[in-house]
Amino acid sequence: MKAISKSLTLSDFQKKFPDDESCLKYLSNKKWKNGYQCHRCKHEKYCNTVKNYHRRCTKCGYIESPTANTLFHKVKFSLLKAFTIVYFVSTNKRGISSTELSRKLGLRQKTCWLFKQKTMQAMGSRKIYSITTDVEILPLELGINHVIENGEKVVKKKLAVLAHEKKGSGRGNTYGHRIKNLSSKELSVIFLNHIDKTATIKTTGWSGFAPLQNVYGKMKPFKPNKGKRPLVMSYRIGCGLLQWLRGIHGHAEHLQYYIDEYFFRLNRCDMEDGIFLHLIERMIKHEARTYKDIVTYKPKAPLV
Repeated sequence: MKAISKSLTLSDFQKKFPDDESCLKYLSNKKWKNGYQCHRCKHEKYCNTVKNYHRRCTKCGYIESPTANTLFHKVKFSLLKAFTIVYFVSTNKRGISSTELSRKLGLRQKTCWLFKQKTMQAMGSRKIYSITTDVEILPLELGINHVIENGEKVVKKKLAVLAHEKKGSGRGNTYGHRIKNLSSKELSVIFLNHIDKTATIKTTGWSGFAPLQNVYGKMKPFKPNKGKRPLVMSYRIGCGLLQWLRGIHGHAEHLQYYIDEYFFRLNRCDMEDGIFLHLIERMIKHEARTYKDIVTYKPKAPLV
C-alpha cells in the first residue's frame, strides 16, 4: 500500500502558512475562486472593506469574511492553529487525540476537541458515489458502552456495518456507518447511501440481510467454511478500524465521526493533490456547525 498521501510535509506546511494572514488569504482565494455571491441576497458584485480579504455586497451591504459560513466560522483562536489542527488530523495515519493537539498547540483540550470534531464533519461521505461492482458487507462490533438507564447499569454494544468495494486484485473504497442494532432497517442505511442495486453483494449470511434480497437481487450469503472467514479483506479493514479506535480514541462517544475520519484517510491513501488541502476545501464548502449540532449528533455532508 502506498503512503498515506502526497500531502505537504510539516516543513512545507509551515512555509506555505507561516501566519494567520496567509491562512486567511488562502481561504479567500478558495472560497470565491468561482466568483463572489452574497450569502444573503445572492448579488454577484462586491467591494473591498477596511479588513483584508473581507467583501461587502454592493446591494445589501452585507460584509462577509473568508471564514464566515464555513467550518472556520467564528473560530475563537488563531487561524494558523486551526489550520495546524486540520493538518495533523488529515495527515496523521494513526490519528491524533485532542489531548495531544492541546499539548502541541497550547490550547485547552476542550477547544481542540470541538474544532477537531468540526474537522471530522468535513470528512463525512458526500454520498455521491455508488458501488456498482463487487462489494462485501460486514457487520462488526467496535466495543461496548456502559450507560445508566432507570437507575441500572446497561451494557450496549457499539455496532457498525462496513461496505468494502472490490476491484480485481486491488482495493476500492470502504464506507462505514454506525448502527443501533443488526435489524434490516439499520443495515439498509449503508445500502441506500453507497450501493447500487446492480452490484454483486457478499454478506455474512446474517438474517437481517434477508429482507433486502428483494431489492438487491445479486446478494449472496457467504458463511465460514472450515474455519476460514469468507470476507477476508473486509474483516482485516474492520480489525484495523477497531485497533485504531482502541489505540487513540478509546471512548469515541460520537462514533460515526471517527468512522468517517478513518475511512476518509483510508480511501485517499494515494491522493496526489494532497489530503490536507483537499480537506481544507471541503471545510470551506461545508456549512457552519455549532457545539449543539455536534453533541446532539446531526452530521451533515459537505454542500457540494
